[in-house]
Amino acid sequence: MKVRGDFPVDFRPIGWVHSTNKSWWGRMVGFVLVELGALLQQVELYHSVRAVQYGLPQSSHNFYGVLEHYNPLTGTFFTPVGEMGLALHELYEVSGLVMGDAPYEEYVPTSEELHLLKKEDPQVYETYWEVLCHFHICGQTSSWRNRGVKQTFWASYLFNGINEKDSPVTSLAPCTDEEITERIDASASSYTTESNEDTFRPDTVFECFHHQV
Repeated sequence: MKVRGDFPVDFRPIGWVHSTNKSWWGRMVGFVLVELGALLQQVELYHSVRAVQYGLPQSSHNFYGVLEHYNPLTGTFFTPVGEMGLALHELYEVSGLVMGDAPYEEYVPTSEELHLLKKEDPQVYETYWEVLCHFHICGQTSSWRNRGVKQTFWASYLFNGINEKDSPVTSLAPCTDEEITERIDASASSYTTESNEDTFRPDTVFECFHHQV
């Protein structure tokens, strides 16, 4: 708005959208393409992941062209294939505006959803809980941001060497018994909810996941 759309020729928005071989995003995606390439090919996601390794070029002309088709009454766009809208998590990423009590990256399925998932796909259910536990461990060992985890911290936790530009990225190594014991001793023994979480009311006390392992 400040330059009234008169962007310089080499204009690029800030952030990780435009990655390089040395940046954490490009290195992480490169590692995933090598280590999980066969699986990505199997589920037909390889090309989609590869397309975002170095980001997507931005075009102010295309942006304004889409904006001309915007309908402010419904918050949607009219396109050749029909009326379309933006997902809330996309708006959150672009604008940084809050989405209520549960930001999309920290969405926790309800008890009913988890019950159905456990019944229909137990392997996905077990994987979900494993990833969720790692997410909370990452939050405690790094730092929470508005009760969330920064992208770079999460990437560094999952991929060893992600921020070491001259070293290869490696898989996350299992914790030793000594490291597990140290984390259990350093963690709180319980967790108390501050707001409504699924069917649990505020001030509900849960035993810490570290002590449940």
